[in-house]
Formats: sequence, structure tokens, C-alpha cells
Amino acid sequence: MVRRFLVTAVSLVLAFLCLSGAAPLRAETPAQDAAGGLFGGMPGDLKPVLIVDPREIDLGAIGPGGEVKGDFLLRNVGTGRLDWSTEGPEGWTRSGRQELAGVVEETPAPVTFHLFFLKEAGQEKAQSGLLVLRLEAGEASATFLREAQVGELREAIRFSSTGGTRTVFFRVRLSQLASAPMMALAPVRIDCGTVRAGEQITRMVHLTNRGREVLKWRVGLAGRRGMPATTRPLTGRYVSFLNEAVAGTGSYSPVGALREGMHLTGTWGEEGGYPSGREENDALRFRFTGSGISLFIWNSPEGGPLSVYIDGQFIAYISSFSERREREEISLTEWLPDGPHVLTLVNGEGRTVLEGVRVFGRPVMKGPPGWISVFPDSGTTLRETDYVNIGINVRNLEPGVYGERVFFLSNGGDADVEIFLEVAADAQPRFLDVYRYVAAGDYLYTTNPRAEAARLQTKGYRNQGIVFRLFSPGTPGTTAFFRWFNPVKGDHFYSSDQAGGGKPLSGYLAEGTIGNIATSRLTGTRELYRWHNPATGRHFYTTDQAGEGLAKKGYRFEGIAGFVR
Repeated sequence: MVRRFLVTAVSLVLAFLCLSGAAPLRAETPAQDAAGGLFGGMPGDLKPVLIVDPREIDLGAIGPGGEVKGDFLLRNVGTGRLDWSTEGPEGWTRSGRQELAGVVEETPAPVTFHLFFLKEAGQEKAQSGLLVLRLEAGEASATFLREAQVGELREAIRFSSTGGTRTVFFRVRLSQLASAPMMALAPVRIDCGTVRAGEQITRMVHLTNRGREVLKWRVGLAGRRGMPATTRPLTGRYVSFLNEAVAGTGSYSPVGALREGMHLTGTWGEEGGYPSGREENDALRFRFTGSGISLFIWNSPEGGPLSVYIDGQFIAYISSFSERREREEISLTEWLPDGPHVLTLVNGEGRTVLEGVRVFGRPVMKGPPGWISVFPDSGTTLRETDYVNIGINVRNLEPGVYGERVFFLSNGGDADVEIFLEVAADAQPRFLDVYRYVAAGDYLYTTNPRAEAARLQTKGYRNQGIVFRLFSPGTPGTTAFFRWFNPVKGDHFYSSDQAGGGKPLSGYLAEGTIGNIATSRLTGTRELYRWHNPATGRHFYTTDQAGEGLAKKGYRFEGIAGFVR
């Protein structure tokens, strides 16, 4: 009876010591060793026991773009080696294949966690965001992701070990806005493309406050009152891959001058109008002229590897993975022979978003005083989005590449917006006369009848004269106007989209471009209407909204192909 009481008492003491984190009792004297001590067995019979402290952590509040940190301490209150591992919070998605595991012996082992709350600029009113949790133990780390609603969040993390399983918790309050004012600008780089001397350009910067308190801001150029006295010079011409027209459609296609310099293979998607590699081996090829190039990408938790080639030679293997979404400029090469080159980017596993490139080789010049104006140049922002207009006057500018920094200073951080443009030389005529020929119901449009004289004569085409005018290649605000021919239907088809703009091109043969067409209404332009005859499959283009009477012959109006002179 007494012996049973002693055994029970000892068991209770052991349980209490393990739960409290105290070191277990050990035999201290030879007499206790000989007698088996209080435990009726040798000390080596004890097993490892896992204790995690604290059991729950309150991380407080976190707003968009915020980060909080904490530590869990793993201790072995038993004896021997304790192996542990964790799969992270239940219901979260692990990014990559990292496994977090470790060993605890006599020294406690900390597990540090970083929690990021991500919300995109322009989504400040959204009620959810992406949470990124990175757990670190020694040299090992693992990252976990989940979408979470604004409000209170309590999550559990289970640690499995040879000393038992323990579950700990962390609590966090996700806020729709950060507490302090926080300035966010979009875009932070502006590519105005190629312009003609004498033109006036206006671009817009969206300024938002991602904090709760009032944001006070002002805008200006270096050397102006209240602005930095000087600024570091801009090097390299920035080329943006943005196509605002496809934003939100899920599918990317190049626009403007990019149509002639960029080629895509694979299933490229879009994110905010920028190209986004979705599948392995999606490839983007970009032709450029210069002595070097750097790449702008968006790093994110969904990012992955990217293989980089210059002129067909492999030069780099980069990754766009990051716990938070952020821009990065990566220098690819700076020592190329000055001349034409081809940059090829091949997507791996993951989703890589490409913003654009910076091409080196030509000097970036500054315009004369007053060539850039800003309105408004100051203000306060609470919840709304403010729009800052940047006016650019290229009158009297010599041909070349120009760049400038516009500074934004605020009580919620400072930033600058880079502006680039190229002033083109008027070396060739701006407008191209378009002649229309017709034969057996097929309408052929050309800006160079002499080069096609043999074909026109052999096929019996009749000249109907000049019907409109296109623009010379490189004219700002215009893009190439492509031509195809279907020998079975006897039909010529034209589009500013190299892929046909949604029109099935099976059976059509590409015949190049006949000039450039405006993609939006420019001064002095008019609509070019497209008509289609479903019975014959033939197409007709005219500036006459009534279709020159062809509706009576079965032609139907299909829309506006672009804007012409």
C-alpha cells in the first residue's frame, strides 16, 4: 500500500515538472543510484519531452505592407535527442518545397516567425489581403501563404516531435489601413515613347494614402524650392512593357512600338497590363539597340525562376520569388558591343511579372528649364486618390533620349518618378498615301504601288486612287498596320494586331505591314471602318461610315480598324 502511494506520488511530481518546464529530478548520490533513486529506474530511462513557450502570442495590429515578428522557444525537458518538425499553420499553402525541422537537446531552440500583410496599391478599400508567414529555425526556413479577411485572426501551429506533439497559437488584427500615413505612387517610371519635336504630352501619376492619418505631400523638380538641390543623373532609356488596354483581360499582347520589337511564345497572361509568364517555357524575345540592358520585374510569393539569354547565349538564372510583392531592377549585362541585340526570357515554374527594361548605350539628356510642369504641386490626401498631372513640352528639343526625375515629398515617405521619352528626327514623311485596288471583289490597299506593280498587273487589279493616308513607322501614338491574303477566298485582311485581333487567320498568308495606323484619335485623324461580307468572306475598309454603299451587296459593319488621315 505504501509502495503504491509512493509510485503514484512520484508520477504526479514528474508530470508537474514536465508541464512547468522545470528540469526533471535526477539521482544525485551513489546511495540513490544503488537504490534506484526515487523513480525505481535509471536516469537514462527518461525520454525527451517537448515544451513550446509561449503557448500563444498576441501580435497586435498590422496594416497593409506591415510586418510583425515573434519567437517560439522549443525546449527539451526530458533527456536525449529530440527531433521536431512542423507543417506550418493548418490551411495555409506552403511556398516551395522547404521543410522546417530541427533538433533540440540541452539548449533551447528558437523558431522565429515573420508575418507580412500584403495589399496591392489601389486596393486600399479591399476587405482582404495576402498573408505571408516565414518560419526560421537556424539556417532552415519555410514560407506559407493564405488569403485573409480584415479583422481578428487566430491561427494554430502544430509541432510534432519525438517528445510529443504541441500546438501553439498566434493572434493578429488585420487592419484595412496602416496607422501612420503612407504614400504610394503609380507608376514610378513613365515611358512616353517616341515623340515629335513641338508636341505637348501629359501623363498622370496616381497618389494614394495607405495609412489612416492625413498624408501631406508636395511635388517638384530638383533645384526647385523645398526640393533636393541636385539629383543623380539618369542612365539608360526605360522601356515599359505596359499595355493598359489589356489590363484585367487575363491575356497579354504588346502595343505600339513593342509590336515590332517583341515576340511572345507560350501562354502569357497579364497582371495590371504587364506580361506575366504562367507556364514553364513561356518565352519573351525583345529586340533592342545598345551596349547593355537591365530588367525590371515584380517579385512576389508566386514568383519563380527565369532564364535569361542575350543573342542566344545563356547569361543568367534569376528568381522572382519574395515573401512580399516588390519591384526590382536586375542588371543583366553592360558590356555588349553597341548595336542590335535580342534579349530572351524563358519562364520556369512560378509566375513572373515583367515591368520593362532599361537599355544602355545612348546618353540621357535633360530638357531646358520649364520643359516639365506639375499640377497640382501639393495637397493632402486621406482616403481618396489624388491625380498629379505631369506636362512635358518637347518644343525646340533636339532629337535624342531625354529623362527627368519628379520628386514627391510627404510625411508618409519620399519617392521620385522617372520620366523618359525620345524625340525623333523628321527624316522621312509623316504620312503615307494609301492606294486601293480591286479585282474580283478583293480589295488590296498599298502605300507602295511600284513595288507591287507586277502583281497588280498580272491579277488584273484596278486602281481606285488614294482613299486615305497612314503614318510613317515610329510616329508616336501609332502602330504597324498588318496585311494578310487568303488565296482561296481571294481576300485581303488588315489589322493593327499582329495576331489578327480575334479574327481567325486560318488560310491567310502574312504579307507584312503597309504603314502605321493610329490606335486612338490623334489631331486631324478620322475613323477607318471595317466591313465584312459573310457570304464571300471578303473584307472592305473605308473612311465612309456608310460603307460606300456596299451594305446593299451583303457587307456588314464590323467596327473601327483604327484612325487615319
